[in-house]
Amino acid sequence: TVFVDVTADWCVTCQANKVGVLLQDPVFTALGQEHVTRLRGDWTKANESITQYLKANNTFGVPFNKVYGPGVPDGITLPVVLSKDKVMDALEDAREQ
Repeated sequence: TVFVDVTADWCVTCQANKVGVLLQDPVFTALGQEHVTRLRGDWTKANESITQYLKANNTFGVPFNKVYGPGVPDGITLPVVLSKDKVMDALEDAREQ
């Protein structure tokens, strides 16, 4: 399972997602499990690779989070404002085959 987190230091919503959801249990523990790989794209300064990834996912800003796995090889795009339930459901769906 791969959890993609495209974020930026200047993004208030990104920081709220981090403090309010990603650093809180059960999400924090789930993201730290052995079978989960976390990928962070730091868009604090413009980065062409990250911009292309965002465009490929029909979005042009941050925050952007997506979960990939055997159960969802094309990924699940999460809402801009994260919730514990949305992240946990996506992680579970991604793991299922």
